[in-house]
Amino acid sequence: MSNALRLFQKRLPSLVLFPLLAGLAAACNEAHPRDAYQNPAADASEISAWFYNTYLVLDSVVLFIVLAALVVALIKFRKKPGDDTLPEQSFGDPRLEIAWTIVPTLVVLGITVPTLGGLFELAKRPDVNQKIVDIDVTGKQWWWELDYKKEGINTANEMHVEVGTQVMLHLTSADVIHAWWVPRLSGKRDATPGRNYPLNFRPKEVGSFDGQCAELCGASHALMGIRIIVHPKDGPDSYDNWVKRVKEAAAKPTTPEQEAGQKVFMNKGCVACHTIVGVSELAAGARSRTSGPNLTHVGSRDYIAAHTLKNSPENIATWVKNPQAVKPGALMSNLGLTDQEAKDVAAFLTSLK
Repeated sequence: MSNALRLFQKRLPSLVLFPLLAGLAAACNEAHPRDAYQNPAADASEISAWFYNTYLVLDSVVLFIVLAALVVALIKFRKKPGDDTLPEQSFGDPRLEIAWTIVPTLVVLGITVPTLGGLFELAKRPDVNQKIVDIDVTGKQWWWELDYKKEGINTANEMHVEVGTQVMLHLTSADVIHAWWVPRLSGKRDATPGRNYPLNFRPKEVGSFDGQCAELCGASHALMGIRIIVHPKDGPDSYDNWVKRVKEAAAKPTTPEQEAGQKVFMNKGCVACHTIVGVSELAAGARSRTSGPNLTHVGSRDYIAAHTLKNSPENIATWVKNPQAVKPGALMSNLGLTDQEAKDVAAFLTSLK
């Protein structure tokens, strides 16, 4: 028996078991909240999912054809005991030369043509005569600033849109290269300083969809999360009602702790970087790379620190007391707050709903 055949027999179990175990793992896998390829929730992600799943099938077919050819070659052309003759040589065979030129060309064309069609579809600009949620998105280390152009809203990290309504994003960055990625709603798109990249999608499901910065952008890159909340068109939780609520000024403090927290916020320097409508406001032109998120309705957000911590008084106190302990390298200043001052600020910010 030849060495090649012995090697093949030794590795045959792994060649058979690997695809089998991979298939079983895929079959048993539960739906993941960021599973774009099995659970797309927007028109753009449906296109991406179709290409991913189609190419996965095609690649699997090619893989098994190659493995089958390898098995046939190892068995059919193995060296027999006592046979020292050279096998038939195929060098220069025009049939083979033509075959392995035409077949790969057809495969590449079969992939390229639909891919270009999908790219053109994803890049198509939406009809401006329809209702559009138009948002400027600016990546910062390490959070996202969101400016709703028509609604005149400035907020951060948690984007609100309407089901069935076209969303048009304009992506840029205030510092380094970031990348916007909410898998179930849209593909990845870079956010680059000095440039503006469009990203369009139309949500098809109501719910919350998580994402992540997909470009290494510094020490807390992994803590630069994204959340998109898709509202229904009608009812108390509609997008229009959310817009009305967010345009209102911040709630006034109603307890001694909240009043104390507002004083700490005003006197300890927080107002130099943060806007709270009705309390302290930064002019649009004053916002910079180091200015922080708009906190007018921060108490109504699900998370703080760009999806790093669940929104609770305890977590807010932890965050404002020592931001760098939560997010290494965070540009938010450590103001040296006492435990009580941090709790008071947390009480004040939690009330801003």
